[in-house]
Amino acid sequence: MMASKRYASACVAWCVGICLVISSSLWVGIASASEALQIRTPKVTAAAIYAIDTTAGVELLAHHADDRRSPASTTKVATAIVVVDNVPDLDQPVTIVDADLARLASDESRMGLQVGDILTVRQLLDGVLVQSGADATYAAARVTGTLLLSAKAQEGDPIGAFVEAMNGLVAELGLQNTHFTNPVGIDDEDQYSSARDLAYLAQEAFNRPVLADIVGQRSVPTIIDGPNRREVTLENTNDLLDGGAIHGVKTGSTSTAGACLILGKWEHGTNRVVTVVLGSDLSYDDEGFIAEDKRWDDTNAVLRAIEREVRWVAPDDPDEVPGLRDELAAWQVALKSKSAIVVPTEGVSKLRYLLQLGPAGGPNTQVGHVLFFVGSEKIAEMPVFQSPVS
Repeated sequence: MMASKRYASACVAWCVGICLVISSSLWVGIASASEALQIRTPKVTAAAIYAIDTTAGVELLAHHADDRRSPASTTKVATAIVVVDNVPDLDQPVTIVDADLARLASDESRMGLQVGDILTVRQLLDGVLVQSGADATYAAARVTGTLLLSAKAQEGDPIGAFVEAMNGLVAELGLQNTHFTNPVGIDDEDQYSSARDLAYLAQEAFNRPVLADIVGQRSVPTIIDGPNRREVTLENTNDLLDGGAIHGVKTGSTSTAGACLILGKWEHGTNRVVTVVLGSDLSYDDEGFIAEDKRWDDTNAVLRAIEREVRWVAPDDPDEVPGLRDELAAWQVALKSKSAIVVPTEGVSKLRYLLQLGPAGGPNTQVGHVLFFVGSEKIAEMPVFQSPVS
């Protein structure tokens, strides 16, 4: 097809109810969520809920998503990001010292470290994110905080320097409802986050391959060196991990925070959905063990609501979006993204597309967009690129 025909006029072609419009206007990025994609909040005990398809950039569910609440050990997601971003060598050996254990409260979860133990920063991260060990968290924060102080030729409290870096991360990401006073998640009036902010922190963690790998591990065998050399197996505190679609992220619980969970799940094999529940019902027995924990039921209720009300559609699947693949081929353009678009279940039969192209460009250059609609409501937008010349 001659390149001049693609933008010489406002050519409009209609086929099988799907519209194709050629124009010179260009759009940037995937469209944000529309109200048509807002899922009804299921009946749960959680005080706050948030769910987002981070691949498509589509918000799925928000219920008190910006309320400031105690994040408990979900704090450790931010902790792990700061460690990875500031320790150049995760194989660096660390010797556990008294200060790493002196801060521990009797009811905090632990990796089981002892003074004199030697392990790497990577092993500490396993302890932080898999077993939610406060001892591993303080050790990792101490080592990282020491590096931060050294880089500024300063002296001071390494944990204080580390917490300052955590809040620097918060500011850099523009999170308006998060502030930290400690790296482990101890309840404090000035330590808070929101369901929405924690979802974005989780995505930041997923953007770092080492953290994406750790949070998906159901168990991690590890050898601790030192005077009491031993092999231990760390068990993930996330009961919903299945070794498949569900691949993270972090639990948290205190009597003040309630039961909390950040979850990562693959949908359609291409799109990552992050869900957060905060403040689910939590109770303890007379011996201090958890007697009732509703975060699992609450998260499953959220996932069922998503599955019921949303479909993931491959945009270049001729059975799902008739006509688009042929139109893209005819104009010698293509979609680079392999992700699916998010469509309300009841709107799949009404799905339409609008292809907007400008002048032809060099191979692999962006030359337009394809917009997706359910009725008159735009639900997604994806960039289109010039196909390589064979």
